[in-house]
Amino acid sequence: MTEPTSSTPPSGENAPAPLPGRHGAGRTPLADAVLAAARRDIASFHALPLSHGRSIRDSRIRESYESLFGAAQLAADVSYSGTMLDSFFRPRGPLREAQRLAARGFGADATYFLSTGTSTANRVALTALTRPGGRVLADRSCHQSVHFALGGLGVEVVYAPMQRCCADCPRTFGDLPRLLETFREAVAEGRPYDTVVLSAVSYDGVRYDLPTVLAELAAAHPGVRVLVDEAWGAVHRFHPRLRPLTALHAVERLRRTASAPPLTVAVTHSAHKSMSALRQGSYLHLAGEGEARERVAQALFQHHTTSPSWPVLASLDLARLQAETEGEQLLERSLHLAQTLRTELGTDPRLSAYRTLGAEGHLTDPALLVSDDPTRVLVDIGALGITAAEFRRVLFDEYALYVARESGDAVLFHLHIGVDEATLLRLLDALRTIQRTCRTTLAALTPGASDHFIIAYPPGIPIAVPGERVCDRTLGEIDALRSDGCEIYTLHQPGVSTAAVPVPSGPPVSAAVPGVSALPAVPAVPAGRK
Repeated sequence: MTEPTSSTPPSGENAPAPLPGRHGAGRTPLADAVLAAARRDIASFHALPLSHGRSIRDSRIRESYESLFGAAQLAADVSYSGTMLDSFFRPRGPLREAQRLAARGFGADATYFLSTGTSTANRVALTALTRPGGRVLADRSCHQSVHFALGGLGVEVVYAPMQRCCADCPRTFGDLPRLLETFREAVAEGRPYDTVVLSAVSYDGVRYDLPTVLAELAAAHPGVRVLVDEAWGAVHRFHPRLRPLTALHAVERLRRTASAPPLTVAVTHSAHKSMSALRQGSYLHLAGEGEARERVAQALFQHHTTSPSWPVLASLDLARLQAETEGEQLLERSLHLAQTLRTELGTDPRLSAYRTLGAEGHLTDPALLVSDDPTRVLVDIGALGITAAEFRRVLFDEYALYVARESGDAVLFHLHIGVDEATLLRLLDALRTIQRTCRTTLAALTPGASDHFIIAYPPGIPIAVPGERVCDRTLGEIDALRSDGCEIYTLHQPGVSTAAVPVPSGPPVSAAVPGVSALPAVPAVPAGRK
């Protein structure tokens, strides 16, 4: 006879070891409960045939599944609800306790775990905060999920304008002085906005001065409800340098004033973007009591899947504990590494083709009510002579380094808590090699007398040999051959260089040339490009 299933972790020698912590907050009740369930060989007559790998035990796909996810992941992905583990929509056990610990750690009145991403968290928050027929003032730079949600809520939406950092920096962000002016004007006209939406930590590394913005909103209309999308800044709460601009810290400051306003603030955090949480793990924090909590609970029931991922939810519990106990140390490393990258790019002649944007010389005007996220480094790579898209592809294909964001000739490096010293050294080495290689290629394709072979493959016949002139017609021929799918290689005359540099148009492919060593493949500069 099997033992009954319980949401209480087992005691004794079979109990999972408690995770280290401090100040009484070192527990991870939800993660412990999911781990306890995973360790039991529970056979389900309900759903999820994949749990514990049962449905693939004799399958040809088993090896691929286990290689991708591992036996532990398959065991932890369960479909138990109610008293067996906990109720997602009305938690009473380990999920409720985990959310209570998260609320305390982040400084919220209540925190909700979501396993379907911050797009869902934004929909839930807006459904709870707005009323049909109400007026919403929205930051134009908000995530698409905000725009889509507002379109179906029966509210009047006015977008505050955006502005660009400057001619030298491609980042854009909300025009906060105009937003506040628009808000105060509406109050003076007797038609105040009921809800304001702010995108306070952007993809590009722009942070809002939330203490000032929230204080101004509350002073003009104390009953205003605010959604702050801090998707990219969840971990900022846990470092003294980053904490002051966070939304929940701003609410704490407001509440310490003599006449604390009845401000209701919802904050959404895409935990996997900055913390050690699984993808689609999201926090929805609420600073507000009574009706606000009830409306969030109802909206969660309307919008969230009824089949939440317990591993994702458990990762939110674990990520919170790590942030509380190790977050400051990890963030201090991130800040140091980001500054190291800026310093190296600004002082190493082998990195002279790169130019940092932001952090020093940008977003320093306090009147803008914005500042830089110091864990992000925006780098102009235009002097390499290749596009940002080509640069990203080279980094990924040749060096196994991924950069997601490009804007014009700039790319964005996010020095998150998963980047360590060794990873930064890999990046710097790659940047030096790419600069050296690009300059070799640029020299080969510069109009004038050439000291390179320029070879198209197929058929492998030189377009130019050392001593011949490279002219616009030659460069046009190179572009035409590249468009037809040929790979273009440059090779220094023997005795001048020992590097063969392929310059394909698509994903770069290295070539082996007898008697020479091959550098990483880097696209050449098409005719007419700087």
